[in-house]
Amino acid sequence: MGAAALAMGAVLTVGSANAADEPRLTAALGDEVLKLIDIAPKGTKVLVNDAMVLEDRDSALVSFVNAYTLDGRWLLLLKAESDAKDCPARFRVLELSSPKPRVSPPFGSCSDAAEVATDGGVMTVTMPVPASKDIAAWTYRDGRIARTR
Repeated sequence: MGAAALAMGAVLTVGSANAADEPRLTAALGDEVLKLIDIAPKGTKVLVNDAMVLEDRDSALVSFVNAYTLDGRWLLLLKAESDAKDCPARFRVLELSSPKPRVSPPFGSCSDAAEVATDGGVMTVTMPVPASKDIAAWTYRDGRIARTR
């Protein structure tokens, strides 16, 4: 089985998070519900089925990039945006289809131009390396992220 970005079974709603604890984004992915809630003064809570799986207070904003189905599992790519000029973006993979949702550590080359490929049970995220002509790559497999290029 291959992968699909925002495949059938995914519903996404975007709201304005004016009131406390109101989601900025809600996404139904299969039997799971993802919520992104802004927290003050900066940061984001990531909830799956109303259970918090990540609280990021280091980033200015955590956003949903896309969702992928891979061999029957939902994998989401999240982008943590920073105010730092030298590293404006880092990424995380959130896997919903394990017994307990898993979140990878932050990764990336500080570029916000990520491209995703899936094959053979593996999700690969590539992006340019700023101030270089190199391309960096990270592979997510079985709950682990590793730099592969």
